[in-house]
Amino acid sequence: MIDGVSSVDLQLRVELLTRAAMNGLKIEQVDREASSLISALDRKAPDIVSIACLQIARGEARRLSGAPERAVSLLASAYRLTKRPGRELPHLIATEKLARVLNAAGDHLQAIALIEEVIAWDRTHDRKVALANDLYFRGLFNLTRGAYATALADFDRSRVRSPRTSDPVGSAYIDLQTCAALIELRRLPAAEPLCRQAQAVFDASNEPASAQAQLLRAKMEWMSGRYARALELLDHLLEDADRLSSFASAPQAYRLRADVNRAMGRTEGAYRDLERSVRLDERRSAYERSRQTAVLRASFEADRSAARTEELARSLRFSRERESEQAQRYRQLAWSAAAGLVMLGTMLVMGVSHRRKLSRAADTDPLTGLLNRRCLTGRERGLLHREGFGAASTVALLDVDHFKAINDRYGHNVGDEVLKHFAALLASSAGQDDVVARWGGEEFVMVFRHRSAAHALEVLEGIRSRLPEQVETKVSGMQVRFSAGLTSSADGEPLHTVIARADRALYRAKELGRDRFEIDDVTAPTLPEALSAQVGLTLVSPSAEEANETDTRVRRSAWPGRLNG
Repeated sequence: MIDGVSSVDLQLRVELLTRAAMNGLKIEQVDREASSLISALDRKAPDIVSIACLQIARGEARRLSGAPERAVSLLASAYRLTKRPGRELPHLIATEKLARVLNAAGDHLQAIALIEEVIAWDRTHDRKVALANDLYFRGLFNLTRGAYATALADFDRSRVRSPRTSDPVGSAYIDLQTCAALIELRRLPAAEPLCRQAQAVFDASNEPASAQAQLLRAKMEWMSGRYARALELLDHLLEDADRLSSFASAPQAYRLRADVNRAMGRTEGAYRDLERSVRLDERRSAYERSRQTAVLRASFEADRSAARTEELARSLRFSRERESEQAQRYRQLAWSAAAGLVMLGTMLVMGVSHRRKLSRAADTDPLTGLLNRRCLTGRERGLLHREGFGAASTVALLDVDHFKAINDRYGHNVGDEVLKHFAALLASSAGQDDVVARWGGEEFVMVFRHRSAAHALEVLEGIRSRLPEQVETKVSGMQVRFSAGLTSSADGEPLHTVIARADRALYRAKELGRDRFEIDDVTAPTLPEALSAQVGLTLVSPSAEEANETDTRVRRSAWPGRLNG
């Protein structure tokens, strides 16, 4: 009896506290009770099992509260303290909890190695229910590291040993992770009913994992081409930020909605969601680096703490051996710290490279490889500025003629090939200082920086002459033509104003029969006759419009500032 508390009562209180912590007892309550029990333990002979159980209780409380650095320190210490004959059950608990913390910190292989220790014990001792739980976690760890077929096999083994009637929520988690693995393996018909079934159970039980099930369902709808349904599921999910907890990733949800919007032709919404995803990914990457560093540091501290606790139970006659072990441990820590710094540096470099790739993806049209509309408008500042140059810039808006008919007759795949080869022809024809971008659909923009309209017409005529060789012969031998509207810019004029004039000229070219160029220029300079003769063009004034309309490919428009039609 110690201060009114018997040894039996003390052990019972330790066991009850451990179970309460694993069932979600708040961290403050766990620490308060643990401090009381530690004080009692200090007044009697050291009880390694009781100390380890208290560390498990405190470590589990911290794992559930999102503090992995302290959890790994306590659980690693408990793992080492109980790795002795006669301490098997607390050792199994410490091993499983430590494996889950390490997996969350990104050390998947170490987590799998630990959980396999538990699997081996439970299989040997025929612990069927515990074995089902172990196999589920090994499947989860394999899923996290991208071993989808291996994860699927583990989930199937766990389901066989876990009857649905006895634990419907546990079975729903198996269904959810099985669905995730099947999606990665592109087995959507098998995945869809599992996700629906899991979400129904989670909704009925008010489980936060319902958000992850809904995210997976939206992903399947997107992969199946049912974009409207995918968008409906994602909108509902993203309206409730609280649902996007640890069970469903907000960056993944925004990135998926960006893909859905892009597939539906909603470019602005797609880029808005892409930007949100990039910002959240950057914050999450910084958090992950900080958390992994903290876990690594905590694992070192756990080794030292466990060594000190073991030394308390030994006699002083082993002091020389202890000093030798500590010296060796410090050398190992030095090597581990160096490896950790190398790892951290590698992660930082990979993070910078990832951000650059995301930035390039956001600025580039995925089909043609040209700059996209968002990038072009973002670079508007200085694009048309004339400082140090005598000539204004010329902007051309190009449109592939009868492109809808090409899609309807030959299919969208052939239409995409036309756009890719046409874009390649534009890019190879542009000058070093010129800018080429896809404006949207079959429309393209060419900015001839500090070059005259005459120069732009020469380039466009060269593109027209190369169409048979560069485009038509590469895509089913069809005839491809284009129209263009050109205009010159005033110094510092906003890009959207210049594009509006070019679009007006392009509309005129379409109205006059296509396969021609129209110029709408506020400065209205006269094109040299030599240019007209060189490229085979006839330039007409507005007053001679009707007489020359059928014979000209290029004309100068002098409209009164409104767009007809």
